[in-house]
Amino acid sequence: MKKLAELKPGDRFMYGGVEWVKFEDIGAGTLCLAAEPVFLRAFDEENCNDWRKSSLRRELNGAFLDALVAEGADRAAFLDWESDLTADDGMTDYGTATDKIALRSDALCRKYREITPPVDEWCWNLTPWTCDASRSCSVRLVYSSGAMNWGNAYRGIRGVRPLCYPKSVILVSIPGEDDEEEQAARREEMKLDAVDALMSTLNDYPPYLWGDALGAAVAALFQSKQDAEEIAQEEKDKAAEG
Repeated sequence: MKKLAELKPGDRFMYGGVEWVKFEDIGAGTLCLAAEPVFLRAFDEENCNDWRKSSLRRELNGAFLDALVAEGADRAAFLDWESDLTADDGMTDYGTATDKIALRSDALCRKYREITPPVDEWCWNLTPWTCDASRSCSVRLVYSSGAMNWGNAYRGIRGVRPLCYPKSVILVSIPGEDDEEEQAARREEMKLDAVDALMSTLNDYPPYLWGDALGAAVAALFQSKQDAEEIAQEEKDKAAEG
């Protein structure tokens, strides 16, 4: 386990059962993106491109956030993140939105492109194509190449890569490193179990026999190891002759 602040931009970590990639430490928090799409969804079931009204926004800040907490995340760790909802054509009618869980804007895609793991999926941004009522269904998308396009908000076949801004001081799991720690902990636990089993067996006999018994057991272990090595060498020699 490490503090999120100790990771470098681009490092991956686990939190709340989801793998994230760190973007940047900003103030008391760290901006992070899901390393992979967590599911496929419509941006808005009513085909509206305004993130403030989005059904996906409600799900991410409701059921999805609840799922992170159920997997061990601290709800209080997720700080408010303010998103700029400026449209691709420059319109600013939608203003901003503040969330615990959000999506990237086009600007964030460009800013962190070099450290964003590519995925083979078109994924939603929260940037509208325009705020004009004539095209209020069109939302920006980003592909693994970094290329962007637009799609209708009701389409439920687009990937969702949540963006979050947790406290930089939280402890997170590091894939690979924590596996080694867990293996060491399991070895220590097995060693203690073996000691308990050995002491339980010795307690069945008078204490004056314990030293001789342990000495004989150690000698038997060394003999077994030697026998195994000799057998392995014999098998190796036979294979070489054949």
